[in-house]
Amino acid sequence: MALSQVDRSLLARIGFFLARDGEVPEAEKLFQGLAASDPAKDGPVVGLALCSIIKGRFEDAISKLDQRLEIGSVIGSALSLYKLVALGMSGRLSEARQLKIEMQEKNWGEAVGLAETLLVDLEKRQPS
Repeated sequence: MALSQVDRSLLARIGFFLARDGEVPEAEKLFQGLAASDPAKDGPVVGLALCSIIKGRFEDAISKLDQRLEIGSVIGSALSLYKLVALGMSGRLSEARQLKIEMQEKNWGEAVGLAETLLVDLEKRQPS
C-alpha cells in the first residue's frame, strides 16, 4: 500500500523533529524509508542531507544534494540552500558564494536573501 501525501508529510515532519532533537539514526531510517517508497520525491533527500550535516559529514550531504539537483527539482532553491550550508560548514566558502551567485542568476528571490544571511553567519564561524 502506497503512502498518502498527508502521511508522507507527517512522517517527514517527524523525521525533521527527530534530527533536530539529536535522534539522527532514527531520522535517517525514516528518511531512507520515505526515499525508498518514492524515489522521485525531494523531501527525503533534504532530510538525509540534514542528517549528514548534523553528523559533520558535509561531503556526503553535498553529494546527495548534487545528485538531486542534477536530475532537476521543483525545490531546487531549498536543495541549494542546504548545499550552501554544507559547503560553508566544510570550509568551502568560495564555492558557497558561487552557489549564491548562481541562485541570483536563477532569480530565486527570497532564497537569495536567505543565502546571503547564511553566508554572513558561516563567515563568522570560520577560524581567523
